[in-house]
Amino acid sequence: MSQQSLTQAPTHGIAIQPKRTAIGFALGPLIVYTLLILLAIAMLFPYYYLVINAFKGTRGFAADPYSLIPKTFTFESIIYAWDKGRINVYLGNSAFYASIVVLVQTLINALAAYAFARIQFPGRNTLFMGVLATMMLPYSVLLIPTYLIVWSLGLANTVSGVVIPGFASAYGIFMLRQFFLNIPFEIEDAARIDGCSRLRIFFQIILPLAQPALVTIAIFTFIGEWSSFIWPLVVLSNDKLYPITVGIALFRGEHSMYYDRVFAASLLATVPLLVVFFLGQRYIIGGISLTGLKG
Repeated sequence: MSQQSLTQAPTHGIAIQPKRTAIGFALGPLIVYTLLILLAIAMLFPYYYLVINAFKGTRGFAADPYSLIPKTFTFESIIYAWDKGRINVYLGNSAFYASIVVLVQTLINALAAYAFARIQFPGRNTLFMGVLATMMLPYSVLLIPTYLIVWSLGLANTVSGVVIPGFASAYGIFMLRQFFLNIPFEIEDAARIDGCSRLRIFFQIILPLAQPALVTIAIFTFIGEWSSFIWPLVVLSNDKLYPITVGIALFRGEHSMYYDRVFAASLLATVPLLVVFFLGQRYIIGGISLTGLKG
């Protein structure tokens, strides 16, 4: 059979796929990267707008509040927000509240998640479903009952009243439980044969293995507590105890508002969150990926 007849032989119903050209291979990644760059610009633009307006100063902002390229650069608004605006006090309060909640909530969530994942007891699944059901309730529904409980205990307008309602999280329990389910039970059985108690296994074996999930939960908790506004505003009446979120709201005057100072205070409040996120971003990625392996 000749070479020509081979090239002209029928395909018997087999579809011949056209070859992709070099242009087709080049356009695909180009479109994807272009969309990603545009999305990144859209997400970073509010931060850029925040930074440039924080350094315009009162006169510079009043002269041209909408310019994207500032004509003036001054630390006037930053200094005012830090000193006269008492942002340094509010930042300290927020850091104190967030640190306490992170430490206590992470421990409580880990203990509860370990019980739900590794210990067999009657009603375990029913109780866990009840914990998950609390995630479906909007925060506004729980606000008044929580305040009444705190007020009846005499904790209103105190540090304890701010932090105690955040000592447990259904989301944190669920996430850590998913991670603990991925840890082989043989490790725990071997430790129990060697004479380890339940608490020793938990603190010396389970928690070190769960470091990515623990750090992820701690970062999410810190960001959530740092950004909390409604609860501190409701439970506190002493402005010396206000966190940064409520403190920024005080920059609004009765008849006017200096937006450059609000931008400056917001920038100072954002910097700690960015630092915490960038320091722990690799743990966030690892913790989320590992907790999603098993349902």
